[in-house]
Amino acid sequence: MCFITCENAIEKFNPKANPACNNGDVTVEWFGTAPVNTGNRAYQREKIANDLWKQNILRTMLITIYAGIPEIHIRVMKTKTGYKFEVVDGQQRISAPLGFLAGDFPMPNDMKIDGMDISGMYIEELKEKYPSVVERLKEYRIACKWYEGLTDAMTSDLYVNVLNNVNDQKPQEIRNAVLGFYSDYARNVSRFEDLHDLFTRITVKTKKSEKRQLKYFSTKFTLKGRMEVDEWLSELIYLWKNDMRSGITQDKHYKWVVSQQLPTGEYSSTFTDKKKVDELLNFAFSIIRSVPKTYKEKLNSMTSLILVLYANDLRKRFGTVIPETYVSSFFDVYDRWSDTSKKLYVNELTDNGNQMPPFSELFGGKNANAIKTIISVLDREMKKDMSAFGVIEMDMRETFKRADIIKKWKEQGGLCYYTGEPLDEDNLAGDHFIPRSWGIDKGGVTEYHNLVVCSKSLNGKKGNMNGDDFKAMLSKDTA
Repeated sequence: MCFITCENAIEKFNPKANPACNNGDVTVEWFGTAPVNTGNRAYQREKIANDLWKQNILRTMLITIYAGIPEIHIRVMKTKTGYKFEVVDGQQRISAPLGFLAGDFPMPNDMKIDGMDISGMYIEELKEKYPSVVERLKEYRIACKWYEGLTDAMTSDLYVNVLNNVNDQKPQEIRNAVLGFYSDYARNVSRFEDLHDLFTRITVKTKKSEKRQLKYFSTKFTLKGRMEVDEWLSELIYLWKNDMRSGITQDKHYKWVVSQQLPTGEYSSTFTDKKKVDELLNFAFSIIRSVPKTYKEKLNSMTSLILVLYANDLRKRFGTVIPETYVSSFFDVYDRWSDTSKKLYVNELTDNGNQMPPFSELFGGKNANAIKTIISVLDREMKKDMSAFGVIEMDMRETFKRADIIKKWKEQGGLCYYTGEPLDEDNLAGDHFIPRSWGIDKGGVTEYHNLVVCSKSLNGKKGNMNGDDFKAMLSKDTA
């Protein structure tokens, strides 16, 4: 096995060779010039290193030189135009010198090199006053292993089962090692380029440290860079796709992720549920951000999953859910059925026939018994007063029959109901005069008496307006 430096690496690699590993080293400066990806991939943890950690890496590089920093692992891939590189393991260590050179943070305090006090200096000031230190950092050599001829699957296996085998890999980290369109979606939406607003991070600083946390969830929903948000999102999708009442286990979850991304799986060539899950996440965001501060600390992984999934279930069963009203009733039930003085649960049984504990204790697991029992209590309370749960019962028929639309159009003399202008038969749209979203109790039904015919463009423009209000608006616009 040869020893390869970054200066002669390209000449040594054989793109047609069998998978191989070579010892070597690489300079910090090389990362700024070579086509190297230092970001996270699906199988890797989220970067969580704070500035203090990175500053200590710089201290090791420039002062504690006898120690050095641990080696990194780099994958080499042949492309049509040359080579590209991927940091398989060690990206957080690389982020320290690269981040400093990019001006992201300053040198640590009390930092002196050969009589030069560089404490607290940013890169621009250091370039101006002590350029030799900048060159010293750029020329710092980091031991590495170069890998050639690896497939994506081999790379994932290398990261999970070899390089991190001693690090107690979490189940989600193992699931994310199953590369595919679903894993890409979960990673990108929860952590990377397509980050959904629901998963917005904030940094909370104290005198001694800084901590990242989710903006809309409980601080008990910890972020340790171990794919916690990927896991929550994947559990949300799994429970939505497979009926939340059946619960979820790590084994079932893993097998499902694998099966969906096999050549015979539903997500083998694309994530076919992307549009539906995007909409689910938008709905989840409307629910989660409606939780008042007094209840935010209850939004751990399980509680937030049930809060969203039960609301979505109500929406599927009845039509529309008003987030603020629903959230208020959900936590009212949570409090009353958890109260150890009222003991509403004392004469109740769980779904499997055991004594029901205080309601809050049911949120400690994601098994079928806990979830079915929670839903049973929520359903009982919801049926007492659906409106108190923010439920607007809707006619589940979304569209009118074509025959009824033609009949009504003829009754209207072939004219648009809202403008009175002639309407071609190929441009007909059946419109709910009282919007369907207003609910059954207000007349928003898909019945002939609530049907008017207009153009397709006006039907899309009307939205949730009442027919009379929309007609008045059009008259004002043309006046």
